[in-house]
Amino acid sequence: MPIDLGLLATIVQTIVITLTLLVFIFQFRSQEKAIRESSYQNVLGRYNDYVMSGTGTDDLIMARLFSPTKVLSKEEIAGIRRLMIAYGIIEETYELYKKKWIDEETWDQWDAWLMAICKHPLFAMLHKATSGMYDSDFQKHVSQVIESNSSEMKNTISE
Repeated sequence: MPIDLGLLATIVQTIVITLTLLVFIFQFRSQEKAIRESSYQNVLGRYNDYVMSGTGTDDLIMARLFSPTKVLSKEEIAGIRRLMIAYGIIEETYELYKKKWIDEETWDQWDAWLMAICKHPLFAMLHKATSGMYDSDFQKHVSQVIESNSSEMKNTISE
């Protein structure tokens, strides 16, 4: 039985094209993973900048935004500023979690930080003042954390 060279060439071309497509798919997945990791590393870098920064300058616009009637001290304004930076960083991390770019265990670590800062006395004021400025799912989650903290405090006081 003679081998049809045209058929053989078509089979070889099909195999080469299939292998080429598989290589492209694997390269795309590797590139996507690198982008995801880069996004998370960006959040970690901003977190480190947050921890290392610490300005205490007065900001009248922020003071009026968060408390139009009460005069806030410089320390309260500085505290709100730092909480606001943390709020934004955690929101970015929440977005990465929603996109499944970070795993649940990693998100749980960030969520634990969120739960801790939600206990700060100025955090509820910040959350209320920034309503609508952040991702709505994230703000709902923060509201639930604040409510949970509030319930825990009431239970602790009543015991």
